[in-house]
Amino acid sequence: MQCVINFIGNAKVMPDQKGNTERQLAVFLDSKFRVPGTNIRFGIDPILGLIPGAGDVLAGLISLYFLIQAGMHGGKASVLSRMFLNILLDVIIGSVPILGEAFDVYWKANLRNARILDELQQNPQKTTRESRLWIWFIVAQFVGIIISITLLVGWAIVELIGLIF
Repeated sequence: MQCVINFIGNAKVMPDQKGNTERQLAVFLDSKFRVPGTNIRFGIDPILGLIPGAGDVLAGLISLYFLIQAGMHGGKASVLSRMFLNILLDVIIGSVPILGEAFDVYWKANLRNARILDELQQNPQKTTRESRLWIWFIVAQFVGIIISITLLVGWAIVELIGLIF
């Protein structure tokens, strides 16, 4: 369903006209254009990322639309968290000059979130289950990174102490 606001400001819910609004927005943000001679597609998200300081934040704010829609469709915390992590990765890594634009072209957070939103509307239980597994995977990766950093710092301290004494 699509919400249309007329000139008086009244909102009317109407069936989607040919195509899914969320899907169309995701395509516009992530894959509207093609690099000539390749299969590489990109949208305005990486283009906005070229604006220093504000571009990735602006793209991230636009991406919140999918998260809000998931919440309005009754998405569970695990689904919303999965979508939020997609946006967060897009904004944080996208903020790195040059590497960030390449990541935006690859990651396509909006297409991922549009797919999750569509799955949520079609099969909420399966989407919630998959999202929980994905969140646990991310948590495990995060714990692994923290343990690795702790071990690396510990090793560096031992080596430094060995050099001093």
